[in-house]
Amino acid sequence: MSIEIIKQILPTIPHQSGVYHFIDKDQEVLYVGKAKDLRKRITNYTNANALCNRILRMVNLAEKIEIIQTETELEAILLEHNLIKKISPRFNILLKDDKTFPHILISNHQFPQIIKHRGVKTNIGNYFGPFINASDANRNIEILRKTFLLRNCSDSEFKSRKKPCMEYQIKKCSAPCVGEISQENYQQNIKNAITVLSGKSTLVQENLQNKMIEYSQIQEYEKAMIIRDQIKALNYLQNKQNISINEVKDFDALCFVAINHRACVYITFYRAGQNYGSKPYFYELENNQNPQEILVNFIGQFYLNHKPPSMIIVNQDLHEQKLLNEFLSEIAKKKIEIIYPKKGDKAFLLKDHEQLALQNLEQKISHNMSIKKLLMEVKKIFELIKIPQRIEVYDNSHTGNQNAIGAMITAGVDGFIKSGYRKFNIKQLEQIDNPHREIIKEGNDDTAMLEQVLLRRFSKLKSNEIPDFVIIDGGKGQLTSAQKIFDQLNLKIPFVCMSKGKNRNAGEEFFHQTNKESFTLEKNSAVMHYLQRLRDEAHRFAIMTHRKKRDKNMLQ
Repeated sequence: MSIEIIKQILPTIPHQSGVYHFIDKDQEVLYVGKAKDLRKRITNYTNANALCNRILRMVNLAEKIEIIQTETELEAILLEHNLIKKISPRFNILLKDDKTFPHILISNHQFPQIIKHRGVKTNIGNYFGPFINASDANRNIEILRKTFLLRNCSDSEFKSRKKPCMEYQIKKCSAPCVGEISQENYQQNIKNAITVLSGKSTLVQENLQNKMIEYSQIQEYEKAMIIRDQIKALNYLQNKQNISINEVKDFDALCFVAINHRACVYITFYRAGQNYGSKPYFYELENNQNPQEILVNFIGQFYLNHKPPSMIIVNQDLHEQKLLNEFLSEIAKKKIEIIYPKKGDKAFLLKDHEQLALQNLEQKISHNMSIKKLLMEVKKIFELIKIPQRIEVYDNSHTGNQNAIGAMITAGVDGFIKSGYRKFNIKQLEQIDNPHREIIKEGNDDTAMLEQVLLRRFSKLKSNEIPDFVIIDGGKGQLTSAQKIFDQLNLKIPFVCMSKGKNRNAGEEFFHQTNKESFTLEKNSAVMHYLQRLRDEAHRFAIMTHRKKRDKNMLQ
């Protein structure tokens, strides 16, 4: 769509709030935006000099514009971010690696259990988190279980148990399932655990200290020693709860920093006086792009999947701050406040986080420069047309053709792209819903499995998902099978099969390409190590997925 065409349709666009879509010739939504005044907003796309390269390219690819009118700007921003989450348009600034973070759940039960929970909060109970690292959640659960002897077994297991399990024997559970502890005493332990997770571990420690003294005075030394060990264990959690800010509210700290054309949004969770960890998110900046746009979009997309705390502090003065406050309050069903502190404890805290964000960004830039050099070597060695931005690596795993799994991992200039990982359950030939299934060979060997995976992956591939280079774990048999699938689908994707040498030792890999002599690379070269890492990651993902499937089937 040319800018002249946009100018022609402008009179048909109302001066009203809403959402607009740029759509290409294949009916793919390229971009989703929102506006307080749709006509004024879309008028901005007629000034080519004010557009960044990404948006200008999008405008040139678009064939039409569709609009959805809303009553208010708040409705527009809600609809915009929900559509971005659902459609993932390729020209929007998307939140990468938007995984859910783990929480600690203390269930709603006569004798509650303490477990790690990830995902939608469907279970009734007390949730604490989110934790950036699952290891931190596991560590806290381990300490609380050991300190207060709380159960982690399922309700059905709890109900059916007739005698104490090993957890009771190793002093990690008080065995409420068989009446080794009264409900009153167990509930007191649960209350103590909730108090600790609420950031008040010192209160619990003081009570335990008093109990320890009482037991010592009446010469109950064994009980006193148990309490002494509990106090020591809680010291770890107390240290995690000491932060240099007088703030009792739950809050998130968001810092935006940029170096040249690279940017980082660094988010840290604070809950009940505890630092629950930090995570960096990296973005590319383009010419004429407003850096605030990244932070505003990040906030909108991130908190659709994660419940926002009552306060969010940021290191930028956001132009849509009032609207974002309303948006977050609407999705959280409570008042949410975004604050840009210019002085005081919160401002000092953000300064510290800015330094950490810059360190993360500098490390990322250095890492990416190293990967870019390796990708240039890959281009040269395998005679590719361009430096590959997206590499897909395929492997499969099975046990005697049982529980067979095909796996695909994705890598690029930013390293491994976890959101691009895929698993394929190997099916019987007649179960494959694909008009090209007759091109797969019969049988259950590795090459037949590979053909099925490649067919299912590439027969319905969108144009923007085509990889620049494909690596397949295997030798000449896999090479022939892969070439057959690509020929039948009329795809010209450069690929190579990577096999281990005669002795199957790392560093002796051979590379096989169609109509070329097989070759190897210098054993200790950086590019050989890079290709091995890609292959090993695919192998790890395939084996892990296969084991999960096998264990599930064995349990059934």
